[in-house]
This record gives sequence, C-alpha cells and structure tokens, in this order.
Amino acid sequence: MTKTTENEYKFTNMGEMSAAEVVGRLRSFLDSSGVTFEEKTRKSVDTYYDSDDLVLYRSDCSLRQKVSSNGKIKLTIKRPVSKDGGVMSREEIEIRSDGSLESVKSFCGQYFPDLRIGDIPVVSVENERYAFNYTDGSGIMLSLDSCEYVSGERRTRFYEIEIESMDDGVQRDFDSIGLCGFVKD
Repeated sequence: MTKTTENEYKFTNMGEMSAAEVVGRLRSFLDSSGVTFEEKTRKSVDTYYDSDDLVLYRSDCSLRQKVSSNGKIKLTIKRPVSKDGGVMSREEIEIRSDGSLESVKSFCGQYFPDLRIGDIPVVSVENERYAFNYTDGSGIMLSLDSCEYVSGERRTRFYEIEIESMDDGVQRDFDSIGLCGFVKD
C-alpha cells in the first residue's frame, strides 16, 4: 500500500484539437520555457465506484480501479486535504488488486466503513496519458489525459491537462512557466 498527497491543478477540455496536436503544442511550450523533461505514455481503463446516492462524488472523494495496459490492477481512494488557488491537494491511498468486486468493496470498507457501494460501476474512463516528468528535481509532472467517459451507451471524449506533484510538503507556484496562458490560447 502506498499513501501520498497528490497536489494538482487541472484544466479540462482542449476543444477540437487531436491528442497529437495538443501533445505537440505541450512539447513546444515546455521546450520554449526551458523545461527539461522525460516523456512517457500509458493507457488504462479507470472504473469508478460509489454508493447509489453518490456519497463519494458529493464529498470530492473517489474510489477507482485502474487496469493498466501492462495488466496491473490497482485500487485507489482519493480524499480531499485542501484546495488553495485552484491547487487541489488530496490524500491518495493505493493498493494492488486482483480485479474482483469483492476486493473493491473490502478496500472501500477499510476507509469508508459505513458506505455501501453498488455492484455496478458509476462510470469508466478509457485514458491515454502523455506524461512529461520534469527532470530538474522539482518532482513535477505535466500530463495530458486523452479520455473517453463510458457510461452505458453514452461516450464522451475530453482532454485534461494536469500539473501534479506528489511532494507532501509542496507549496509550489504551479504556473511559474505560464501554463495557464498556454491553456487559454
């Protein structure tokens, strides 16, 4: 089990550009800003569970099962710690899983003992993540998630840019290189 604090700033929906166009623009932006980085790509399917009355969602929490393209399955609970100036800090608790619904319910019960999650997921998200890990020692990762929500027959495509640090004591100016301006352009 790992337990960390995730600090992130999110921008959602990049209009009608393709993922390749957005990734190209991000690379150019980081290069022109003098940021050195290593780039990685991965695919996953994230399945979210909640109670019938969406207690987790309404309290800014989440319970996710992530199946990565390499076959690894992880369960994650995220709970809010603070929100300051658009930067959300959340406690993130993660374990490996066998993928069974019973393991999801057992994990949930450890942290939300009074919550009864449904047998049917609330939503699934098919995700391709393009991660740019800063190599300057700051522990910052910039990522583009090319996602598709899947709920029954309904499918919705969107992009999400996250600036993230797993440093528990982080007090960073996430926009020190002008990313807010990049996203608005």
